[in-house]
Amino acid sequence: MFGSAAINNLWVTYYIQFFSRRVNTQWFYIGQVVYMLWNSFNDPLFGWISDAAPGLTRRRTPAIKYGGPLWAIVFAMAWQDLGGEEFGSISAGLHFTMVLCLYDGLLTLVELNHAALMPDLTTSTEDRTKLNNASAAGAILGSLSSFFGHMYWSQDAQGGGVGPFRRFSTVVALLATIGFAFSAEKVCTDADRHRESKLVAEGGEASERKKPPLSMATVVRQMMKHKNFGLFTLVSALQVFECTFEKNFLSIFVDLLMQDVSKHTRSLIISTSFVLPWIVTILLAPAVSRFGVRSVIIASFCLKVLLGVIALAVGLKRPLFIGAFAVMTRVFTECVCRLGPLVLSDLVDEDKVLHSRARTMSAMFIGTNSFFTKPGESLAPMLGWAIVNSGGGQVGGEGLGKGVESTLFYCLVGGPLVVASVQLVFWNMYSLHGSYLQRIKDLVNNMDVEGGVGDSEIADVVDWPQQKGHHEEKMQ
Repeated sequence: MFGSAAINNLWVTYYIQFFSRRVNTQWFYIGQVVYMLWNSFNDPLFGWISDAAPGLTRRRTPAIKYGGPLWAIVFAMAWQDLGGEEFGSISAGLHFTMVLCLYDGLLTLVELNHAALMPDLTTSTEDRTKLNNASAAGAILGSLSSFFGHMYWSQDAQGGGVGPFRRFSTVVALLATIGFAFSAEKVCTDADRHRESKLVAEGGEASERKKPPLSMATVVRQMMKHKNFGLFTLVSALQVFECTFEKNFLSIFVDLLMQDVSKHTRSLIISTSFVLPWIVTILLAPAVSRFGVRSVIIASFCLKVLLGVIALAVGLKRPLFIGAFAVMTRVFTECVCRLGPLVLSDLVDEDKVLHSRARTMSAMFIGTNSFFTKPGESLAPMLGWAIVNSGGGQVGGEGLGKGVESTLFYCLVGGPLVVASVQLVFWNMYSLHGSYLQRIKDLVNNMDVEGGVGDSEIADVVDWPQQKGHHEEKMQ
């Protein structure tokens, strides 16, 4: 996660400001629509290819080892100007669209396979929490790039003097490449290799190959029949939209709403909003182990609602409070995103039991979820672009009127408040927790030992939430 965080934190913070001086509104929307389509379809496609490859962990690591350095190269090259580009020209628009698609394709290849490793490595909640914490520790180091990036970035840099930022991005890309190569070599322990060789020796892969291959559409239909997966996808779609909006426009909002605050303080606010969520994710590990990831996510939504109400009461006149609110909201928003892999790993376990799969379909699961959630990564920038430019200002510049300042404030405050309220409604219906989740994990462990589950056990799993709800009603 060090390499991913170092690259992506800089990208999501500054790519819109960088290209705002190169593409007009028409080309910005064209590029985002093309990016939205590619961004949605490449996730299930790459997931299908990854799950179809032989092995467990060894089907994931080549994408990280080779895709990571390519991703870093595209990131470093993205900040370069092609010769002869003029503002709003076709060449500038095509450059913007091409960079978006190349960057996202390689990001998907690396991060999808990285996320798919967790269900392959272990079924233990404690072990998965430790893996998530290890990722968070790497991301904390990578997120420091956002602080130094804002120090190198300036309004003047957008006009053409972007040399210092380009050199800094090249250094970040080089460090990320080293991180990708190291993690791909070290992610699999001897115990993981033994588990994988055991699967091959006991004929797990051979029996899987003897079965008629399922089409991608069939697997997607199977997954969409899962109630819990559908609920998680709805919550994730809102989460991705909000997360992307905050990342893309936080630096702009802070610069415009906190112009009386020093640049160093604004840099600190922006970098803290990227680093602190990972630290809080690590600190939440005991709570996740004790109360479960579902309860921790519910608590995060409740705190965001409370913060939003307080911010609306305080208003626009306290810039330091705006900065503190932006950081706290980002912390809770990002923490839910960072806990997402734990939820997806549980959903992968449930899918493995319900369909008696010899191997997990974790990459396909993540890809299918992304198919429905990734459009938010294009819709959020388009909405933010329209809002910021609605008052005669520019995404990369100043000169906004008081009315637009109020609009930005209510977007910063009201958006998280509304999103968290809706997410609370859906997330309370999520049933993969408690005794039902433990039953799923017990069956997955039995499958690894015995090679499958019986029809009666599958039926028991399907009826478990209803039985539990009926039992609770009788107790009341």
